[in-house]
Amino acid sequence: MTKKKLIRSRDGTEIYYEVYGEHSAGKPVLFFVHGVGGDLDAWQYVKNFLLAKKYSAVAMDIRGHGHSGHPRKPEAYKLERFVEDVIEVFDAEQLDKVILIGHSLGAVLTTHITLAHQKRVEKLILIAGSYLPPSYFKIPGSFALTDFLALISPPPVRAGHSIYPSQKHHKDIEIFGLMRTIARNSVMSYILSSREILKNDLTTELTKIEVPTLIISGSKDSVFPTNISELMHSQIKNSQLKIIKEANHVVVLNNAEETAELIGEFLI
Repeated sequence: MTKKKLIRSRDGTEIYYEVYGEHSAGKPVLFFVHGVGGDLDAWQYVKNFLLAKKYSAVAMDIRGHGHSGHPRKPEAYKLERFVEDVIEVFDAEQLDKVILIGHSLGAVLTTHITLAHQKRVEKLILIAGSYLPPSYFKIPGSFALTDFLALISPPPVRAGHSIYPSQKHHKDIEIFGLMRTIARNSVMSYILSSREILKNDLTTELTKIEVPTLIISGSKDSVFPTNISELMHSQIKNSQLKIIKEANHVVVLNNAEETAELIGEFLI
């Protein structure tokens, strides 16, 4: 059974999420956070495999994506806002502890959430994630340019779901697929979300993560290559690293069953 819910975050932005199954005492709740440019449907294949094993789960649309609100002001996309949104959903569902699962920039966001609220995370699962910003963010004036591009972009609209799963079997960099995905969420939300979530270098913070952590990487990931996951594994003391052969960055879609199996084994 799926329950569709909407709450307001502290700054008034509506946050949409879905609840799958019934939460029960002593049973871990899986909490899914998608990456920038996607929506909660990114998890539909992985989620279905895990729900069949009787886990309950929650998946949300991060602000600026899917059915959640699309604030127009750049300050609405500050990292702390994204973190607050997730905690607001935790509180709304009375979740004291969760199994926190993030993909791509969602993995970066869940790393920040774990560092800020470690007592509320039972286990952490990072899929095709990273710990440092891409090199182009170091170019002088890059932040000013992204703000300008966001401000002149068309007003955002809530275009709903269903576009991200259509990228199943896509390559990492497929320009037309990327354009369709961005169009569903607006250039503004894509730019501001990406910039904010990725701007902080977590190199010195990873050693502070104490919860059991599973790191999953695709051997053919050209967005966040496996060497990034290997370094994360070396810094997070209680971590496991699993590399899926021949998988690219879109591992949650293209290799959903194998990804779900690795998660299931980790949760036992």
